[in-house]
Amino acid sequence: MELKEASKSLKIPLRALERMARDGLISNPLDDMSIRSVSLLSHLWRERWFAGEILKGIRSRWDRTILCLFPGYDKIDRYVLNTYLNEMEGKHVAVYILRHRVKRAFSVNIDDQRIRKLRQIAYDIKRRRLKLTLGNVSVTYADLLGMTSEKWDED
Repeated sequence: MELKEASKSLKIPLRALERMARDGLISNPLDDMSIRSVSLLSHLWRERWFAGEILKGIRSRWDRTILCLFPGYDKIDRYVLNTYLNEMEGKHVAVYILRHRVKRAFSVNIDDQRIRKLRQIAYDIKRRRLKLTLGNVSVTYADLLGMTSEKWDED
């Protein structure tokens, strides 16, 4: 079974299936074992108690919120995003320094363009330009993260 077909029939986002295939968790195209595994996950993901139990394992409220707001980001992306979100006012972490930190911490090379993109997202959050809209309600990511400091309201 192809990933697109499985995505439609099992009601799992195609991006999630593609990520699972890329990480070697399932085969592409899906074989019988992968179909059974994805079918079980599909059933569990629809249960709110399961998601709640998984999120309980993440102690930090900040980490849970970042994970929910940016589900497609991997550990390295979240590290870069957190670095820029937590930097002090007036201090800026240069791209080459962050690239070096990622190399030392994760033994992975990250390209400058990816760091710049994540830096821009962090700055948009801080300046309250990035919003989450659900129906008629619109909330800034900064409010969801508890970043209510007036210093970011200037822009």
